[in-house]
Amino acid sequence: MAHEFQLNGVVPWGRTADEYEAFLALHDIGPGAGILDCGGGPSSFAAEWGARGRRVVAVDPIYAFDAQAIRARFDATREPMWQGMVSARSRFVWDFYESPEAVVERRRRALDLFLTDRRTHDGSGRYVAAALPELPFGDRSFDVVLCSHLLFLYSADLTLEMHVASIREMLRVGCDVRLFPLLDLDGRESPHLRPTLEALRGQADTDLVEVAFEFQRGATRMLRVRARSMRERGDRAARRA
Repeated sequence: MAHEFQLNGVVPWGRTADEYEAFLALHDIGPGAGILDCGGGPSSFAAEWGARGRRVVAVDPIYAFDAQAIRARFDATREPMWQGMVSARSRFVWDFYESPEAVVERRRRALDLFLTDRRTHDGSGRYVAAALPELPFGDRSFDVVLCSHLLFLYSADLTLEMHVASIREMLRVGCDVRLFPLLDLDGRESPHLRPTLEALRGQADTDLVEVAFEFQRGATRMLRVRARSMRERGDRAARRA
């Protein structure tokens, strides 16, 4: 299969809150839940939900860089991402975004919202420079932990061991872990998905959950992981009013 996306590792390509809400099925997250966004990058999810009074912390190694450096990395990513979407257009469903140009514009808006929010909340702890599989938070610091467009998507760059260790770490700091998508950049099921599920067997409850979102053709499921001893508590926390 041709590799339309010629990317140099993980790139800063952020999503907006309505995207998170759709592909991570966040409709059941109560307003009192503490949320951690792992690998959030220049997404505007923390900014938008934070503005609604939600407690959201985003963590990503890119937060160690200043705004100019992050914007420069985004600008360098924009052309290969646009070209990849154009070349692989038939591998996507365009109902939500309409066109590659619309995707790029949405990513730019997310970046602008993120940079403004980070500047406004400098020193607040909303944005933490750190990377999986080691998170600088105590056990059960959060109710829900999210990971969007990092694990499984970048299967060619991240090892199986990295996937398993990262999910175990997310389970350490939170009760309910949700990951999307489960396909790699070539639009195939990640080769790490089934071995990861097997590695977690006996330690956690894993569910492949259908979501009301499809952009990559066939990417219609998220992975939800809950530690067995914490599952009931996690359900209660997610519904907390």
